[in-house]
Amino acid sequence: MIDNHNFHWREGFFYNYPKKRDLFFELVKEIESRQIISLTGLRRTGKTTILKQLIDHIIQNAKREHVLFYSFDEDQPKIDEIIHEYENKTGISLFDANYKVYIFLDEIQKLENWQNQIKYYYDNYDNVKFFISGSASLFIKKHIRESLAGRIYEFILNPLSFTEFLVFKGRKEMINKPDLFSTEIEKEFHVYQKRQFIETISESEEKIGQYTKSIIEKIVFQDIPKIFPIENEEILIRILKIIASNPGMLSNYDELAKEIGINRITLSNYFFYLEESFMIKKIYNFSKNRLTSEKKMKKIYLSTASFFSFLNNGIDEPKLIENLLISLINARFFWRTPQKDEVDIVVEKNNEIIPVEIKYRNIISRKDAKPLIKFCENFGIDKAIMITKNYEKEEEIREDKRLIKIIYIPAWKFALNPSRYLGHG
Repeated sequence: MIDNHNFHWREGFFYNYPKKRDLFFELVKEIESRQIISLTGLRRTGKTTILKQLIDHIIQNAKREHVLFYSFDEDQPKIDEIIHEYENKTGISLFDANYKVYIFLDEIQKLENWQNQIKYYYDNYDNVKFFISGSASLFIKKHIRESLAGRIYEFILNPLSFTEFLVFKGRKEMINKPDLFSTEIEKEFHVYQKRQFIETISESEEKIGQYTKSIIEKIVFQDIPKIFPIENEEILIRILKIIASNPGMLSNYDELAKEIGINRITLSNYFFYLEESFMIKKIYNFSKNRLTSEKKMKKIYLSTASFFSFLNNGIDEPKLIENLLISLINARFFWRTPQKDEVDIVVEKNNEIIPVEIKYRNIISRKDAKPLIKFCENFGIDKAIMITKNYEKEEEIREDKRLIKIIYIPAWKFALNPSRYLGHG
């Protein structure tokens, strides 16, 4: 059962995936920590590859037989059965505390009651380290997260960032010298806009559409029905296409439910299913009171701009860029007042609040900055960012007694290093 999952037991064998996602380096730091490491995210983002890269890293300093890998993609035996077979085949006993055993369990969401099976080993074997992964959210049920509280560190693998795209395309030299390669980087940014999956980096628009269609349909028609009670999967596709026609739409469930022809509760559930499956992203109207933010209308985006290739290939570029940047920086908030003053993104990090407006064009007027200025006045902020197509400058605007600095930055340059402008890494 487990031989075909553990090629690394063969002397001299390495999985040998040389190009690494940024998250790999974060996970390496957790190899010797006690906690279970969970890795979730959208299909085809490279979760299994990262697990195998971690195995390659571990077996450079540990015995190969001390690493066990199993994928539940096809069969779902109990973890007990896997471990007993492992002990019988290798002669290694988990009772022997003289060495550490690293256990990698892929697509674990397909295994019933996985959390209690892992919890038993975590609580009783100090020398066992678990890495688990799943395409759908592993923590849909609240009691799962509660039962593993303090025992698990959760990580999400998102689609490719712009810098990762350049690395995987073999253009890493551009990243550290943006001024020298500005023309080439801008061209690559246009290529990147619908290519956030590793396997689509060099593909045509048509092939990308086919590729993303296969991902979406597999999630909608296979993954979601296995986890959630759903009567009509086609409605999920319809909801995705509605979002793709208007990314950033407000979550007015009453109107949308009437349009689709289902009740509001069913629609709300379907949105939940899509969000938990990493298909869509929901962001909240910013307030310093988190409870107030939760109660206000939300904005809905696709989880990756790559999905436009199938759901709406004719999307206007400014709307595509808005969705792309929301996903890229994992935005959580926007700002909208009853008077309809609006800022696309509000970033809150380390007690700093930064409003970000997206105006993907080259001609920018003072009027375009008004919502940013109003936000700064309301929240006592003195820095704001406007993302443009190619317009770049910094200016200081005095409003009443406040001096507000606005940074205008081209989208390609912002995407190359968001933390430089948002003040965190």
